[in-house]
Amino acid sequence: ATQPIIRIGTTMSKLSIALIAALSLLQGGIVSATCRCNCGAITDVFKRQDCDAVNANNEIPCGTACTLTTCAAFGVDSTCGGGDCVDANTMLFSCDIQDYVSAASIKPGEHIRTLSSEDNSDVCSEVYYTFAHEGISGALEVELEDFTKVTVSNNHLLYTGSTFASRKATMAKNVKIGDMLVSSDGSAKTVISVKDTAAELVNVLTMEGSIELENGVIISTHSFNENLYSAVFYPIKMMYNWIGAPAVKSAQPYLVELEFMFKPYFSMFTESI
Repeated sequence: ATQPIIRIGTTMSKLSIALIAALSLLQGGIVSATCRCNCGAITDVFKRQDCDAVNANNEIPCGTACTLTTCAAFGVDSTCGGGDCVDANTMLFSCDIQDYVSAASIKPGEHIRTLSSEDNSDVCSEVYYTFAHEGISGALEVELEDFTKVTVSNNHLLYTGSTFASRKATMAKNVKIGDMLVSSDGSAKTVISVKDTAAELVNVLTMEGSIELENGVIISTHSFNENLYSAVFYPIKMMYNWIGAPAVKSAQPYLVELEFMFKPYFSMFTESI
């Protein structure tokens, strides 16, 4: 009974791929996402500096040459197909057990505390999709004025601004020292440092599209662009609403492939607007 709905969901996602690709081409001509290597996974300081220099200066597009030549020279993968989300050790508040739990332990059906996008009030938002990326991925560690840290992938969206109501979704790689990250108590925390790191990453997608971290900071559950990312996962959200977590789990192998296919288009489109 679930198969027709799964087929509908995957078909809708394939159409989304075509749409994003077309938008990318129309936006600024035929462009390619630039190759970036997972320099954060390199432990040798000098080798990592060389890798960072390559990332800063190269114009090689994502693709085989990026992964097998440019990044392989440093013994790391490219970020074209790497994980995008939060550090697996990030602590989130589970409304179900009324305690903090690691992002890696969360399952679909659980409820995570965040703020409502409608009235900015406290709300427990249901998780409809989770996925743990294999291995260690390059990430960014954002340290705040209270010395707490937020560790996410380079393209993950953080909310900058003074309040949740006036938030701006900003990719972590574009967050700068002095920026403020939105907090659940109505205040904002100033960024005091941003540096490369490496971490195990997990996706935790909620119905609200945001989550509250243990330090009170509210971040998006999306990467690159909230509208594009939520559009891609909309069929998955509908599958979850219609027949629950088993349908999403059945479609997961396809979703992993889908993510890898989408990333270059996300990057193209986001960088061209």
